Amino acid sequence: MAGVGFLPAVRERYSEGLVFAFHEIPPQRLAEFVDRLKPGQAVSLSELVKRNKARKSTSGLFAITVDDGVGDNVRALAQLFLSRQWPATFYLPTQYVETGEGMAFQWWRRLQPVLPRRKLELRSGVLDLSRPRAVRALSKKMELLWHSRPLESYFPLIMELVDLVIHEGLAPRAALQPDAPITWAEVRQLGQTGLIHFESHGVTHAAMSALTEEELVTEMKQSRDIVTERSGRPCRHLAYPFGSPLSIGNRAVAVAERFYDSAATMTMRGDARAHPWLLPRIPLYTNNSIPLAWMKTLLRYSPICSLRRVAAASEPGDAESWVG
Repeated sequence: MAGVGFLPAVRERYSEGLVFAFHEIPPQRLAEFVDRLKPGQAVSLSELVKRNKARKSTSGLFAITVDDGVGDNVRALAQLFLSRQWPATFYLPTQYVETGEGMAFQWWRRLQPVLPRRKLELRSGVLDLSRPRAVRALSKKMELLWHSRPLESYFPLIMELVDLVIHEGLAPRAALQPDAPITWAEVRQLGQTGLIHFESHGVTHAAMSALTEEELVTEMKQSRDIVTERSGRPCRHLAYPFGSPLSIGNRAVAVAERFYDSAATMTMRGDARAHPWLLPRIPLYTNNSIPLAWMKTLLRYSPICSLRRVAAASEPGDAESWVG
């Protein structure tokens, strides 16, 4: 695949533009992916959504989006985008940026490898990690919980395990502490460039399917208003935390329509023109090969495409549920 772009394979047949989703990724790796989209043109998410709603052609156009607001990641990628003149959107979970406290999946990603493989006596009960693959099974359970349940159903257990690991000397707190987020001062400064845009990833990064109607309104309106105030720019777009159908649920879409011009998922199927509040995105990760990136782009339009099948074709460790 060296030297061959993968966007031309679909641009002649399909007029709909593409939205790519990244998370923590080295700038040079992201640049490798985007360079393969030539002669496609990077445009802002707002421009792509606006053109789709107006039924204008978006052939050969694509938008770059990055989730979660991890400070070092945003800084490094922003410098890449500015040097290449690529418009890009960062989705920010506002509580993380406001407080600096890590999100549940960030704590778990660092905690899981150092958990003791034995029966644990916890305040919340007994947790048996002595069986083969018990930690792996617990990790899968955690992933299901954060895609479908309120924070209080799993975050206290994660933090209790953090305390246990620190108390037993298995890892210092500094090794478990998630990376710091981007600061609001940096958000405002980068937003003034006109190329870098900041939008909402909710307040708490909780699965919206687990929220009541009132909680959904609070998450969406509050995060929109905070990003607008802190960035000095209107916040018009949302990325659903985790972005799977299970984590989005049935009520969130209607609420998103009240507050945003679009709401992005982490699934590749969907009609961006017919329903911009279920905006499909193509997820690309550091360990994805160029052929796999090409496959994901091509399968975006295939009737047999499913996120599960594409994930199964990914390299080990390419788990969409770890981030969102």
